[in-house]
Amino acid sequence: MNQVSTGKAEGTLHGPALELPSFSGPLDLLLHLIQKNRAAIYDIPIARICDQYHEYLAAMQEVDLEIAGEFLWMAAWLLQVKSRMLLPAVAESGEDPRAELVERLLEYRRVKELAGILSEVHAMRRGMWPAAVDAGLEPEEVELDWEDVDLEAICRAYVEVMERFAADHPPPLEVLPLRYTVERTMRDLYGRVRSEGMVPLLRLLHTRNDTEEVVTAVVAMLELARLGGIHAEQRKAFAEIYLRPGQRELDMDTLLKEREEHGTRDAESHR
Repeated sequence: MNQVSTGKAEGTLHGPALELPSFSGPLDLLLHLIQKNRAAIYDIPIARICDQYHEYLAAMQEVDLEIAGEFLWMAAWLLQVKSRMLLPAVAESGEDPRAELVERLLEYRRVKELAGILSEVHAMRRGMWPAAVDAGLEPEEVELDWEDVDLEAICRAYVEVMERFAADHPPPLEVLPLRYTVERTMRDLYGRVRSEGMVPLLRLLHTRNDTEEVVTAVVAMLELARLGGIHAEQRKAFAEIYLRPGQRELDMDTLLKEREEHGTRDAESHR
């Protein structure tokens, strides 16, 4: 993090510190903005991303940070792409001005993922020490004849060592807070089905970019169908699944309160 105070001189009141995350380059910043907006790389909201990119550069200028030329070049390219997408001729031709940008972002993301894997391997190797065995041999007697070395046996030994290391050094368990709850999703889905009368499930799930959100929506749909609040139907195999109001009208406030109390009792019984 780059942290710079916004105060100007001694004796004056200092404003809050402005923190700017550091990025390795303009593509790294673009990936951060795309993830922050929960957008897909293949369908970049270029106008919003472009504006946020320029806001970041303006924040860097406010704290007097030197902006690398590659960041300025990317800013100009984003403006060009944004302008081309507003032209009617480009829309009629079907050409996507974002295609080259998407290709570069995908390639950069692949390189970044590989770099992360190599970094983990390097960190693991730094935690390994060579075995210190003194066989009592003179230095001239330690020479190996590489023609007699069994490469297959060396590979098997290497795999065994790596497996033992992985078993003895498991990754730390990271428990992330739930961003989506079944109860809230049940309320939203039930209200939408009741108001619209028919909701296409697969089309609804395709609008979600987050895997956790999709799983929560499916669980909420199954629970509502079990309670009879909605009815799911599919006219033929692999076709769209439509959600319609069920025969039973649910009181969601009472139902969700009962689910919460039941979950609390289960948690106390397992203590």
